[in-house]
Amino acid sequence: MDDRYVIMNAGDEMRFEFAAPPAPPAGWVRDFVLIGDGWVKDGDYNTTFGKTVLPLPRHGRPEYATPPTRLEDDPVYRRHRADWQKYHTRYVTPRGFQNALRPRDIK
Repeated sequence: MDDRYVIMNAGDEMRFEFAAPPAPPAGWVRDFVLIGDGWVKDGDYNTTFGKTVLPLPRHGRPEYATPPTRLEDDPVYRRHRADWQKYHTRYVTPRGFQNALRPRDIK
């Protein structure tokens, strides 16, 4: 396990693209099975450090026992820095969630 993953937010979508394998023999049907291996870390009060993506989960240490530090000090970040330049480029604040039920001025 390489501890590389997708960091998603509520409402996000993930799409897989791959080269199509050769057609199965006549009369056969091909199915695809996707096996997910990951973590759910949300803002639930019962989730340790649920208000931040840090510390990043990893297979060698699946619990969140160590309080978050700087991203640059995280072992997963250090192993896959390029992922943070290419994929993990969005910063999501809690504002949208916090303001979702507040009345808005309609003009």
